[in-house]
Amino acid sequence: MRMSTGFVRASRYDDKVRRVLFALLKGKAREDEILRAAAEFNKKVFGILQEKGIEKRDVIRISCEFDLENGKIVWKWDTLNIEHYEEAVEIGAKMSALLAQMEEQEKFLEEALNRLTNVANKLREVADEIDTIISEFKRRRELVSS
Repeated sequence: MRMSTGFVRASRYDDKVRRVLFALLKGKAREDEILRAAAEFNKKVFGILQEKGIEKRDVIRISCEFDLENGKIVWKWDTLNIEHYEEAVEIGAKMSALLAQMEEQEKFLEEALNRLTNVANKLREVADEIDTIISEFKRRRELVSS
């Protein structure tokens, strides 16, 4: 399998790696294994970013292949590729603005998803309560007709 972050600010790559892995491996690997592998990956990449002097505001794109062996994520470190785009005055400013907008949209979507999940949970509770009331009504009706 191959993991790719797409274009992301260096300051946000770790979050993106985690989200991409969860999206790729949902139902294929345990959550704790995904978190372990993301932490391992992010630690290695962080060291490389520091070595290369990549700034937090710079744009990067990271990709790496991995295998899933018995539910365990095994990185193929020889395939690790970090593309680095320094923030140029004009292009970098435009890209930074676009990335900032995308980050805001991501936050909004994440919050909206959380809110929708909460509403869905409340609806399930109400449906369960309605079901309980209907069952109780049926039992009492059976008592009256007996």
